Amino acid sequence: MNRRRPRPRFTPRPTVADRLAAAEQLLDGSVSDAGGVWSRAVAWILRLALEQAVDELWAQIAPELMRCPMRAQLLALRVYAGPETAGRVGALWAALSRAAHHLDYEMAPSVTDLSRWREQTAELWRALELVPLAHQPLH
Repeated sequence: MNRRRPRPRFTPRPTVADRLAAAEQLLDGSVSDAGGVWSRAVAWILRLALEQAVDELWAQIAPELMRCPMRAQLLALRVYAGPETAGRVGALWAALSRAAHHLDYEMAPSVTDLSRWREQTAELWRALELVPLAHQPLH
């Protein structure tokens, strides 16, 4: 008898808003089973949200950049989003990257830092959503 494996169900990836909400739940204590890793989990979730916001921008105006490493994408972002926004995205991505990686000799990020990074992620997501409007051809 030839049994077919059931096809895996397609699960769409969380949206940037979903990721920001998950980070908020960890920050406010709504998720109580995260144990001692919750602060690093928040940093990872925020970094994923920021990377996804950048991906969504590229999907609209330069899809070929989605295949590049993130550092290259951050460099290209200067051309499309301007140096100020690109600099803020790059600085936040670097801070989240450092915070997300566990090192025994470093303290986990504080709630204050994580809350500030969550707000910055949300602000930059909104800023990146506006970038394609500036690159539309005039008719």
